[in-house]
Amino acid sequence: MISVFRCSDYVQAQLLAGLLREHNIDVYLQGALLQGGLGELPAVGHLSIMVDNADQVAAERIIAAYERGDMELDEEDAE
Repeated sequence: MISVFRCSDYVQAQLLAGLLREHNIDVYLQGALLQGGLGELPAVGHLSIMVDNADQVAAERIIAAYERGDMELDEEDAE
């Protein structure tokens, strides 16, 4: 497995993991269980989205599209 995204925001990490799963990419969220220790641990980049090596390019493209805002819903989609 290889890391394709690192962050400190648990909600963002779960959102991206769900997005990747929607595209049939198996995801492992490394560091998710550290959420309980945030008061004692530095909270910088402790979450890492891991995918199989074969899915790396597809996952990086999906994440890049998300970061560009290509995955943003407009008002018609929200209804």
